[in-house]
Amino acid sequence: MIRKNILMTGISVMLSLSLFGCTFSSEIGTKQPGEDTAAEETADDTETEIPEETAASAEEIFEKAGIETDIPDLDEAITDVLGEDAVVGACLGTKGGEDDKYMALIFKHFNAVTLENELKPDALFGYHNDAPVSGSVHEEEFNGETMEVVDLDFSRAEHLLDKIVAWNKDHPDKKVRVRGHVLVWHSQTPEWFFHEGYDKEQPYVSKEVMDRRLEWYIASVLKHFTSDTEAYRDLFYGWDVVNEAVSDTGSYRTDKEGGSDQLSDSTHSSKSSWWKVYGSNEYIIQAFRFADQYAPADLKLYYNDYNECDQNKSKGILQLISDVKNAEGTRLDGFGMQGHYTVNAPSASTIAEAAKAYAEAAGSVMLTELDVKASPQYDGSEEKRADEYNRQAAYYGAVYEALCALKSEEDLPFTGITLWGVIDPYSWLMDPNVVGGGTDGRSKQCPLLFDAEYKAKPAFWAFVDPEKIDASALEIKRETIQIRKGTVSVDGEMDEAWEAAESVPLKIVVQNVDVACDAKLLWDEENLYVLMPVTDPVLNDDSEDDYQQDSIEVFIDEDHERAESYESDDKQYRVNYKNVHSFNGEKCVEDNIVSAAKETEDGYLVEAAMKWTDIKPETGTVIGLELQVNDATEKGERSGTLSWADDSGTCYLNPSMFGHAELTE
Repeated sequence: MIRKNILMTGISVMLSLSLFGCTFSSEIGTKQPGEDTAAEETADDTETEIPEETAASAEEIFEKAGIETDIPDLDEAITDVLGEDAVVGACLGTKGGEDDKYMALIFKHFNAVTLENELKPDALFGYHNDAPVSGSVHEEEFNGETMEVVDLDFSRAEHLLDKIVAWNKDHPDKKVRVRGHVLVWHSQTPEWFFHEGYDKEQPYVSKEVMDRRLEWYIASVLKHFTSDTEAYRDLFYGWDVVNEAVSDTGSYRTDKEGGSDQLSDSTHSSKSSWWKVYGSNEYIIQAFRFADQYAPADLKLYYNDYNECDQNKSKGILQLISDVKNAEGTRLDGFGMQGHYTVNAPSASTIAEAAKAYAEAAGSVMLTELDVKASPQYDGSEEKRADEYNRQAAYYGAVYEALCALKSEEDLPFTGITLWGVIDPYSWLMDPNVVGGGTDGRSKQCPLLFDAEYKAKPAFWAFVDPEKIDASALEIKRETIQIRKGTVSVDGEMDEAWEAAESVPLKIVVQNVDVACDAKLLWDEENLYVLMPVTDPVLNDDSEDDYQQDSIEVFIDEDHERAESYESDDKQYRVNYKNVHSFNGEKCVEDNIVSAAKETEDGYLVEAAMKWTDIKPETGTVIGLELQVNDATEKGERSGTLSWADDSGTCYLNPSMFGHAELTE
């Protein structure tokens, strides 16, 4: 027996599919204004006996589902290049699992899935994040001792996995595998799990007690889904043991991370209660020990993280991998580069360089959550959609080509790609999310390979037939300004020398701002000077994240090499309206900047001198340059930025996005 009710905007079609070993009919229609969804669900409670039928062929199912059947299978195209064992995966959540067309796309184009949330700790505890459900805490024998544990609820995961099992049974020549995601994560783990009596109002448990809970949890999950007696034993090819345990600073993630979340919250977005209990990376080492102990030998064990191409963070990730692999009794088989990227950043070459380093350190590397945020100029309109689709396709193609080249030329153990979704409307980027790689929910997004009509976008062909992609869509053109020679005293006052400097208007808006700025620049043999008077009716520095405070930023590429990742001469200086500094770049340090800031009647003003570190400037020298203003709201959140040259919003990752500045007399 099976019950279905699926609603999708703009589509009305009857499906008679045999997706999961039984046949059903499901009407897909448009929900009308005022229609009572609750009433629909109540009416749908009637169970209907479905006569058993011979399972339809894959081709029949795809045709009846109404998806494109005249295009190549994505997984076949990619495995032809990466090898027959390569993972070609997609994110599958509960919403997609109830959408027959979505499932048909998965079964046609992908040979693997990663469950979006259903195997995360909060889901397995039944989403009772404030406190365990009444009566769920009980005593259980574990490793010869009695311990207090909490009931686990596997039903959400099993609901999706059962559909994969049924498909694989009926279509053994087109099986789908599963990646387990995730055993240990600071986010989406209920805070009560770390406290005495599983009560977050009580003290934290000791490391010894937490070790037992950690081992019990990992053993329970892995045994349930991968033991020889379970129906899911042959489904899983790998499991993310630990997720996002490195801070964006490059250090291990601690309980004192920036962000608005508090340890007292039921779940966290940035702070780690794992670190609060252990005070070290010991919980990570233990997690990989326990995973190796309870996982089948052929189940690959991974570490997974985002912002993996950032120079500081990549050092921390490589350190974690080294620490785990050098510890006694652990097993780590590969690293998952999440791949939450933005058009043009990180560059394809930067991604390939990072993949090479991770593969060498971890043994193998895979893109595990790949999607591409839209460029800031994309507003979702039809007139801009074609250009954005082409930029996105060119970027996907450049990344894929760079990694395939490493695979073929240097035998890189690059073992597959998982897209973090299938159709754009179901992407996590459509909603606000403060977890790493997320978006604000306001900017328009189109991050995946299939559109709202379940049709392949140009990005699909980047993997299937790259000759169809226009690589020139990624070409960047930037204007050149001239900077006159002159020296000023940095005191926040209008030195007479500034009168000779030409104004540089900042006009490029990314997202939304309520600021204005016409900057001025000068240079001499010692410094580059910047004056940035900012009109801003609301000044705020409440956020713990420097970039979300009202501030100005100056980006400098001294040797004008236009590298696609930060080199030693590349700098990002940030000065907030209270004259607080923050930096990005090897030589972008406190010793190399002098600044003054003051509030004005209509905003604030920043004056700064930044030392030359790599060149001896002279008339005719051309440098890379970008100027930016960050606009914070009264809530302490950045609403957007105002820039001079970079319309991609990615120059903080990619110096090739800077504009050009010529030094003149």
